[in-house]
Amino acid sequence: MAFRRFSASRGRRLRWDEALLERAATSRLGYILGSQLAPRVDKLLIPRTNGRLSSMGVNKVGLVTTTGAKSGQPRTQPLTLLDGGDGLLAIGSNYGREKHPSWSANLLAHPECTVELGGPPRPYRAELLTGDEREAAWATAVDVFTGYENYRKRCAPRQIRIFRLRPAAGES
Repeated sequence: MAFRRFSASRGRRLRWDEALLERAATSRLGYILGSQLAPRVDKLLIPRTNGRLSSMGVNKVGLVTTTGAKSGQPRTQPLTLLDGGDGLLAIGSNYGREKHPSWSANLLAHPECTVELGGPPRPYRAELLTGDEREAAWATAVDVFTGYENYRKRCAPRQIRIFRLRPAAGES
C-alpha cells in the first residue's frame, strides 16, 4: 500500500498528516491507544472544545448519546462519524472485537439519539443499513480509514453494523 494512497471519497491523495495518522492508527500501538485511551480523552475533550478537537485530530469524532437497550439510561460514546450524504455514518467495528459495540444494540432498541459534533448536541435518528446501502457505506468507510478492513477480518464471522444517522424531523 502506498504511503499517500488515493482516497476516492476525498477526491485526492491523502495529505502527509492524514497518511501518517492512518499508518499510526493501524499499528499495534495505535490499536491499543485508539481502543483504550482515545474514548476517555474524547469524552472530556469534545465537550470542552465544542467538537473542534478530538483525540483523532483530522477525523470527525463526535459524542453520540443513546438510550440503553436494557437500562433505559443515557449512554454517551465517542464515535468516528463519516459523511454519509444525507446523514452521518457510524461504523460498529468495535475495533475488530468479537462482539458488537453496546451503542449499536442501543440504537437498534432506541433509534433516537443525540450527536455532539462541532456544536451543541442535536437530535438524530439511526437506521441500520443493509444490502446495497450497507455495501456502499462500507466502501466509503474503508476508503476513509483502511483499518476498518483489518477490523472486519479480525471480527469475522460477525458482520460489522453500519448506521446512518439522520437529523431528526424538524432539524437540519
